[in-house]
Amino acid sequence: MRVLHLFANRKWTGPAEPALNLCVALRAQGVDLDFACGPGPDLAINKIVATARERGIEPILDLILEKNDHPLANFIDRWRLPRLLRKGRYDIVHCHLDNDHRIAIGPCRKAGIPIVRTSYQGDGLRKPKRHGPFLAATRFLIEPSQLALEHDAAQYGFPRERMRVVPGAVDTERFDPTREVPDGRRRLGIPPDAFVVGIVARMQTHRHYEDLWRAAQQLVAAHPEIHILVVGRGTNQDQVGAEPVRDYGLGLHVHFSGYVGGDDYVGMLKAFDVNVFLVPGSDGTCRAVREAMAMARPAVVARRGMLPEIVEDGVSGVVFEGSADSLVDALGALVADRLRTRAMGTAAGEKARRDYALEVQAHAVRVIYREILAPGE
Repeated sequence: MRVLHLFANRKWTGPAEPALNLCVALRAQGVDLDFACGPGPDLAINKIVATARERGIEPILDLILEKNDHPLANFIDRWRLPRLLRKGRYDIVHCHLDNDHRIAIGPCRKAGIPIVRTSYQGDGLRKPKRHGPFLAATRFLIEPSQLALEHDAAQYGFPRERMRVVPGAVDTERFDPTREVPDGRRRLGIPPDAFVVGIVARMQTHRHYEDLWRAAQQLVAAHPEIHILVVGRGTNQDQVGAEPVRDYGLGLHVHFSGYVGGDDYVGMLKAFDVNVFLVPGSDGTCRAVREAMAMARPAVVARRGMLPEIVEDGVSGVVFEGSADSLVDALGALVADRLRTRAMGTAAGEKARRDYALEVQAHAVRVIYREILAPGE
C-alpha cells in the first residue's frame, strides 16, 4: 500500500511529534508512505522538517499547508495536490489536522482515494459546522478515546464500523526509566530523598493549578519530605505559579523547571515519584501522562475528560474526583506507602509498553489501512 500523510502546521506543538512518530513506526512495519508538511515562512526549514529528516523521512514540501483556512494558499494546494496524488500513486491519504483535511477532500474525491482522519481531541470533534462536512468525506476516523468516539458517533452519525479507538503512543525507547539521562533533581536542588510530586502542564489559568497549591499546603504540613516539581511555562506563570506559591509559603518545596526538551525533559520525568495531571490541555490526548507512565511513574489524574481511560485506578495510578481535598487524599496515601507507589509505577510502565508503545499504535493503524483496501478479508 502507498499512503500520503498530510500535516498542516509548522509548529512543533500538539500533534506534530505524534504524527511524525506514527509515520516512522509505520515505515518500520513495512508501510510505504510519504509525509507532507509546509516548508515554513519564506521557505525556511522548520523543526518539523528538520526532525523528519533526523528520523529518516524526507518530507514532501510541494504544498503550503497553512495551519488555518487560508483562501489563496488552500486554492494553490488544491491545485497542486492532484498532481502529487498521481505521481505518488497513493492508495490512502491520512489527514491529521483540520486544514489538511479541508484541502484533501476535493482532490481525493476526484481521484477516488479514501481519507483517513486521526483526531487528537480527547473529548471529540466539537465544531459541527466545520467537522460535519469533513467527516462526510472521510472513510475512517481514528479516535484517541472512547469518550471521543461516543461523542462523534452521536454528534455526526458517523458509522461506528468506520471508527476505532487507537490510543496515543509514546516512544518507549526514549522514555525508558533505565536509560541514563540528566539528573533533574540535582539540576533543581531537590533533596535525593524527597517525595517528588511532578506535573507537566502549561501554566495557564484553566489548568487547575489552584487545586494543586491548596493540596500542597496541606500535604507539606503533614509530610515535609514532599516537593512539587512543575515542568512547563506559560503566559500566566506568575499568576498561577509564583504568586500563589509565595502566598501559601511553599517556596522551599516548589520547583519550576520552565520549558525543557530532549533528554533534559526525560530527566525531569525521572525525578518524579508520581505524576499529577489535573485537566486535559491543548494536547487533548494527554500525552504527558503516558510519557511519565512509560518512565514507571504512577499517574494521579482527575476524573476529567479522557484521563480515566488512560489510568487503571488503583493499579497504574489513582483517579481522584478533581477537588483539592480529593487530591490530598490520593497523594497522602501514596507518600505514606512508598512500596505501593513503586508497585503502581511498575504497573504503569508495563501498561505503557503494552498499550501505548509506538509499534502497538502503528500495528493498529496498519490493520485499519488493510481493512479499507481489502474489506472483508
